[in-house]
Amino acid sequence: MNAEGGKFNRKRMGAILLFVFSISMVLYYILVKERVEFDSDFTDTILWSEAMLTGNGLFDPKMFYAYTLPFGGSLLMLPFVAVFGVGYTAHALGFVLFLAIFVFSLYKFLRSMDFPVEHTMVAASVILLMSLPTKDTRMIMWGHVIHYSLGLLFVMIAMAVYSGIDTAKTIFSKDNRKRSLLLIVLTALFCTNGLTTILFFCIPFYGAVLMERFVCIKDELLCTENRNTAVVSVAGLCAAGAGFIASAIVQRLSGVTTVYESMFKAIPGWQEWVWDFTERLRIMMVCLAGEIPSEIPMESMTGIRVMYMAFVSLVIIITPFLALCTYRRIENKNIRIYMISYIILLASTMFIYDFSQARGTAHRMIGLYMTALTVTVIFMIWLLMHGALSRFGAVLAIILALACVFSTYSVATLRGQNRYDRLISVLRDNDLHRGYAEYWSAQVTTVLSGSDITVAPVFISEGGEITPRRYNSRDDQFEAVEGIDRYFAFLSSWEYESVKDTVCKDALNVIPFDEDGYIVVFDHNLF
Repeated sequence: MNAEGGKFNRKRMGAILLFVFSISMVLYYILVKERVEFDSDFTDTILWSEAMLTGNGLFDPKMFYAYTLPFGGSLLMLPFVAVFGVGYTAHALGFVLFLAIFVFSLYKFLRSMDFPVEHTMVAASVILLMSLPTKDTRMIMWGHVIHYSLGLLFVMIAMAVYSGIDTAKTIFSKDNRKRSLLLIVLTALFCTNGLTTILFFCIPFYGAVLMERFVCIKDELLCTENRNTAVVSVAGLCAAGAGFIASAIVQRLSGVTTVYESMFKAIPGWQEWVWDFTERLRIMMVCLAGEIPSEIPMESMTGIRVMYMAFVSLVIIITPFLALCTYRRIENKNIRIYMISYIILLASTMFIYDFSQARGTAHRMIGLYMTALTVTVIFMIWLLMHGALSRFGAVLAIILALACVFSTYSVATLRGQNRYDRLISVLRDNDLHRGYAEYWSAQVTTVLSGSDITVAPVFISEGGEITPRRYNSRDDQFEAVEGIDRYFAFLSSWEYESVKDTVCKDALNVIPFDEDGYIVVFDHNLF
């Protein structure tokens, strides 16, 4: 008994240590390493949070949103922005809070699969560590809270709540009534985030709940469990519609302008409807292995990592379909539902990715990658818990364990200083605090400087014109500010060559920054 007890304790302790390590690695990235690769893509959530304060409510009508997520990360970041202002401190603390919610939801979600505590911790650890392999995955999961990460989180929360509803009993029992009401309320709140949340959360979750009952042919179609499931699902779908409509009405009354969201709603001409299977495979590999900027020797550390992670991406793509082959042997209803939800999410993502304007970059596949990874890890644990199949689970565990090592390595080896931290230092040395730059240099400079330096995004044309870029910006960012007598424009070499004989002809000074950057100083506002 002591030996057995000791063995159990060692397993439990090992699982706890791995769980703590995985959380610590994500925290290490958020608090320390993220600043190295921080760019304007990371700034969305904190800018939307600031807009809540400047608009004195959920929305600021003066803000030109990329898209609106009223029930998202901007709410979490709001108190930190109110205290610390728009800066990296508020951003990091907001993501620490998001991580806490994500880890709690992930743990409760995995426990709903009837996994022991130590298996749950191991599964959660693998999922957390595998959220860190590339800049794309790190940015989507821990850089800004948008529909890809929210869809994953919302499904996990909904699954954890739904697992406590016993649909075999009357839906009006006390426990079922409380759980059902909570699920309905959460669904309504989640779907205030608009069409993307319906596509990435509502349809996969409720579609899987209904489909799991439909394919269970051992039960009568109109049995008690199926009727109760239908009641809960229909109520949830109605709540989703109510949340979507209420949010749309509030936004319309508030005069909210969105720029980017229309891409998801725009159906291109038939000739642009593309299905390229090999391109989908390549994008999934990019999610896990990262872009390859130039030819890399296979025998180098980078080459080994890229080839291995490309192999793991194929494993993660294939495993959910292998898991479906064992569907009838899986007794836990929640595992079955989640497996089906992945297939529906796959269809939703492919539809959006291929048949709308929102295509072309790896980060749009991260939600699908993380869900496929979660299914793979769940299937791995299920295999390990079934003696006859445990050897296959062990092989899968070894493959994912090595991938976790490479993922951890990619964070640990992030080095260098962010280019815009250096730019901020030069701007402060020259007492410059208000200026303009193209989008990818503007928002990041504002946030990393803690809003001590505010930079508004602009378009720079080949004809030598500089015009405001109203994307994740406000009208007042382009206005002159009392007390500011010098403004600047941060330009790339190409941009400087384009405007040096027009806008920049009356500049006070030109400060070379680096091999591809110039700071042009003016004695007046550019607009």
